[in-house]
Amino acid sequence: MKNAFLMLAAAAWCVAPARAEANDQILRDLVALEHQAMDGWIAGNPDPAMALADAGITYIHAAADKRLVGLPAVKALYERFRGTPLFDKYEILDPQVQVAGPVAVLTYRFVRHNGTAAEEWNATQVYERKQEGWRVIHAHWSQVRQP
Repeated sequence: MKNAFLMLAAAAWCVAPARAEANDQILRDLVALEHQAMDGWIAGNPDPAMALADAGITYIHAAADKRLVGLPAVKALYERFRGTPLFDKYEILDPQVQVAGPVAVLTYRFVRHNGTAAEEWNATQVYERKQEGWRVIHAHWSQVRQP
């Protein structure tokens, strides 16, 4: 019994670093996708963000008066901003990922800069690994209240 426990503990000890490395790679991959989407918004182009959205996405944002369901609803919102750069520059701060099977929950602090003004947002992007790659199945953006 003691040997079985020791073998199980040793196996868990060996697997933990591999899982951490895999999660680190997923974090890097998802942050790179977020940068692609935000780089599009700097140019007033929502296409990179729409390319990440799953057909069944749910989307919560202050720019919408209710939860949006499905890519057509998100696309209609995004198209209102086509041709309008949403910020001059941005920062993605303190990104973290939690992974469960094919789903990864990415959270980060987003800072958008327009001239000397800055706004901070909390972002939650829920990604699912699909055959065609990572797709956003849920997004929730909330503006950080300033004291």
